[in-house]
Amino acid sequence: MDPREQAIYALLGKTVHITVDRPIGYQHGTTVYPVNYGYIPGMIAGDGEEQDAYILGVEEPVTSFEGQVIGAIRRKNDREDKLIVAPEGRIFHQAQIEEAVFFQEQYFDHYVICLFRKSCGVIPYRQVGRDREYLIVFEQFSHCWSLPKGHMEPGETEVQTALRELEEETGLTARLEENACVTVEYPISPIARKQVVFFLGEVSGTPRVREGEIEKFCWVQRDELEALLHPDTVKACKNLLMAGR
Repeated sequence: MDPREQAIYALLGKTVHITVDRPIGYQHGTTVYPVNYGYIPGMIAGDGEEQDAYILGVEEPVTSFEGQVIGAIRRKNDREDKLIVAPEGRIFHQAQIEEAVFFQEQYFDHYVICLFRKSCGVIPYRQVGRDREYLIVFEQFSHCWSLPKGHMEPGETEVQTALRELEEETGLTARLEENACVTVEYPISPIARKQVVFFLGEVSGTPRVREGEIEKFCWVQRDELEALLHPDTVKACKNLLMAGR
């Protein structure tokens, strides 16, 4: 982690005051700002200028704002990182942030740092006689067994994300069971959290390994999931899994 990124992480969760110089409706060339945008007086950014910030969760033009730093846009090719600030208690995940700042950040190679991340995935199963077998994948990065899942992207619904991630990680498609979904949320750092929405779905065919992310896969019985998956995931999915016994 470079010094600039360390500085951003140190600011997450902190309260800051923003002077707004580009309120909602401000026009710069052909761009009309859909969010309030300003700077934090006295806080110098990596480019030597005062730190810029987008304000989310405020639907009308303002001239100043005090709120919580919930994330940042890291621009890879320059030093103009942008903070994401919202009213205390408001939650925005990475896809919502991307959508909100697309009007300007679409022109830069960047990635999002945020306090709240959201993923969606599938609990894939196949019917073997009267029983179900569930597909799990071994992630190269975390070195553990998991269900196929991944981060939401801008413009996607939860179902679209889940089906896309299933196809990308296993090569399979699924027929999702109606109203069969569950949400699990857990901390990923002292201040950050992650939420995952799982859908139950029947698959067919032979899965394939996604090189660079997935090392291997395995079909298991329901009872085996408890020993292989994260306890919070098993607990959250218990009712869905019990239905398929």
